[in-house]
Amino acid sequence: MDFTGIPLFNMMQSKLKYHAANQSVLARNVANADTPGYRAQAMAAPDFASMMGKTGSASSMSVTSPMHMRPGMGKGGMSGNIRNRENTYELNPIGNNVVIEEEVMRVAENQAEYQKTLGIYKKSMELFRIAIGKSSGG
Repeated sequence: MDFTGIPLFNMMQSKLKYHAANQSVLARNVANADTPGYRAQAMAAPDFASMMGKTGSASSMSVTSPMHMRPGMGKGGMSGNIRNRENTYELNPIGNNVVIEEEVMRVAENQAEYQKTLGIYKKSMELFRIAIGKSSGG
């Protein structure tokens, strides 16, 4: 069954792609924790509320802005949203602003959000299958 025509599922897929790409950025920060002059990077989270439009109608969603996610926008569809993070609590003597403890917290938060979204996505698919009479059990 193809759920790609349902905007809610498209948004959840976009959120999953965002969290996967964000995990790569966070891993790169940890990997470069001892690199002189390296600046921690962060991904700008997509604004899912604006994707739904001011009226809350999912039917109004379309690619009308360069900020909208499209297939083939780079790794995970999100490469244009990566920026240097300046608001860390400390700067190392080598000019690096990666704080491992902060990165570990961000990785855990990102993973929890990914798992939560994935769980909602799976449950929603199960409910749709039940509603149309095609349970996953048989």
